[in-house]
Amino acid sequence: MCGRFARTTPPDRFAELAQARCELEDLAPRYNILPGQPVLACRLDPAGARELAQLHWPYIPPFEQQPKTRYSTINAKAETLSTSRLWRFPFRHFRCLIAADGFYEPRDTGEKRKPQYYFRRQDGQPFLMAGLWGHWEPPEGQEGQGFDSCAIVTTEPNRLVGKIHPRMPAILPAEAWGQWLDTDAKPEQLQGLLQPASGEGWEGYPVGYYTREDSPKVMQPVGVSSTE
Repeated sequence: MCGRFARTTPPDRFAELAQARCELEDLAPRYNILPGQPVLACRLDPAGARELAQLHWPYIPPFEQQPKTRYSTINAKAETLSTSRLWRFPFRHFRCLIAADGFYEPRDTGEKRKPQYYFRRQDGQPFLMAGLWGHWEPPEGQEGQGFDSCAIVTTEPNRLVGKIHPRMPAILPAEAWGQWLDTDAKPEQLQGLLQPASGEGWEGYPVGYYTREDSPKVMQPVGVSSTE
């Protein structure tokens, strides 16, 4: 799974990369994004143009009566997107790209507290993860405001991440962004995009244990072990 990640690159840089409209004010760097917090994503607006938006994470299905869900919707498993009753509709109609500079995964040591590893590109460049999104509205007569939310699509790990965890985000190369967002793309065509990113040019290192702190020190390496 991917339950924590970082987005330190400014929105305008992601807008440049994705060739998307950005009407967001400059967002502060996020070193430790957790479920329940907004994330930066690229999607298509009603006119079919790319835009950057802030979406609630995790995904809240539109059929829920409250702005929460009984399901685990932080991540959506790539292998079952077409068959899952929860995911097949957003997979067909509401796909997005979630902006990131790195992601965290825990290493299962058999202990209650699991050491965390941080994975990033060695060249320091940001990247975009495959995502699904949707809109939730309170039922008629119920107070509250509607909002958009999202989930990160995960896939099997590459050799690098597989040393630490059995899943990783589906990180899409730039040449696949257009197809992933294309409303005319068929599920069977999209499924082929959700492959593990090559481990070449990536690095992973231990950063301590789980924390809710959001500061640069969260991603600083501890110890000497590395997964390069």
